[in-house]
Amino acid sequence: MQVISLFLPEIRELLDARDFGALKRLLSQINPVDLAGGWDSFTPPEQAILFRLLPRRMATQLFEELDPRQQQALLTHVREVDIQELLSDLDPSETSQIARQLPPRLVARLFALMQKESAGQVEKMLTFPPESVGSLMKTRFVQLKPGMTARQALHHAQGSTRLSRIDQTYLDSLFVTDELGGLLGHVPLKELLVSPPDMQVADLMQGVPFRLTPEQDQEEAAGVFRKYGLGSAPVVAAQDKLVGVLVVRDVLEVIGEEDTEDIQKLGGSEALDEPYFEISFLRMVKKRAGWLCVLFLGEMLTATAMAYFEAEIARAVVLALFIPLIISSGGNSGSQAATIIVRALALGEVGLTEWWRVMRRELASGLALGALLGALGFLRISLWSQVSPLYGPHYLLVALTVGLALVLIVMWGTLSGSLLPILLRRLGLDPAVVSAPFVATLVDVTGLIIYFTVAAIILHGTLL
Repeated sequence: MQVISLFLPEIRELLDARDFGALKRLLSQINPVDLAGGWDSFTPPEQAILFRLLPRRMATQLFEELDPRQQQALLTHVREVDIQELLSDLDPSETSQIARQLPPRLVARLFALMQKESAGQVEKMLTFPPESVGSLMKTRFVQLKPGMTARQALHHAQGSTRLSRIDQTYLDSLFVTDELGGLLGHVPLKELLVSPPDMQVADLMQGVPFRLTPEQDQEEAAGVFRKYGLGSAPVVAAQDKLVGVLVVRDVLEVIGEEDTEDIQKLGGSEALDEPYFEISFLRMVKKRAGWLCVLFLGEMLTATAMAYFEAEIARAVVLALFIPLIISSGGNSGSQAATIIVRALALGEVGLTEWWRVMRRELASGLALGALLGALGFLRISLWSQVSPLYGPHYLLVALTVGLALVLIVMWGTLSGSLLPILLRRLGLDPAVVSAPFVATLVDVTGLIIYFTVAAIILHGTLL
């Protein structure tokens, strides 16, 4: 149960009674994240009232938690003065991300209400590609000069921001720059607070081992954060000029979006760019139908393969009993391997040059797994034949056929599932598109060929 559901009846009662004083006191006790969770419980005019009654800092936090549809509705119902305060408090990176998702008419209104300096910063950030570091970086941070004392640095930090903007300003570290804005290093705020007042910033300054650029891809930056466990990283332009800072909270959102896209693609669907209940029915069908049609056409090759072996099936009907078993085992092993390798590629655990190591490892894994499943299949057929004549007098040959076919098909499935993602990455494509259903379809067709080839060899002269 959402926390906001505990407050909704009282909020509704105070709204109906128009007791705004009591409502304001109540809202100050609710976390903006929780309030955003129940935002659709109120009409647009009621949302505008609640937004105005929130303390300014909480109002900004609430707005950040709303989805684009809710933000657009709120911006069309609140007063211009409320929008001006909001835009003044939001970091330009947040404003630019909002502007990318709003209709041009509303974007023009926002720019008209912005301060000239803020409008220029937002316009600059909109020039960066949506998936770049530049579109995600924070531009509110504190810059120090190496000749400052600790006392001067603290006074400068206090004067560089205001309380309503404190959540939008990066203060974990204060960056040290030269006269031209070139990055020299940083001073953690906690160290500055306990340093002797007359100590020089140059003596407190620490080096910056990692620098990002505005043009860098967000996924690449996320990989750096994940690998080195960073909490933040400065963003620099030409001549090492400090232009922003990327913080781990925003990077975690990028990682979450990446993982969501990969999971959706692995399921045989295009990545959804909207929440499940907000994407339109037609867009949902469109994103899922493409891969389903491709997989359907691929599976028709299975029917073609079965037609090719029609004579063998007619002469040894018992072989048809194990087709679902053979196909599913190969597809499942391929899907497992594809999922593991796609994730390993995303985490940087496997590189493109390591395909040979992957192939050797998966061949061994496929052999072990295939032998296990083959042994189970052999035992199942042999033991069942002791109490039932279902598999005929040549049941041991049938069991051997199924067992050996399983070994080969599982090996082929694991090999295909592991190498296809690497091949796609080498071609510059997203390896996540090698979804489990796609690999399963490939192994279905080839698995039938392997199965009946093994059967033709082992059962020659008996059933075939």
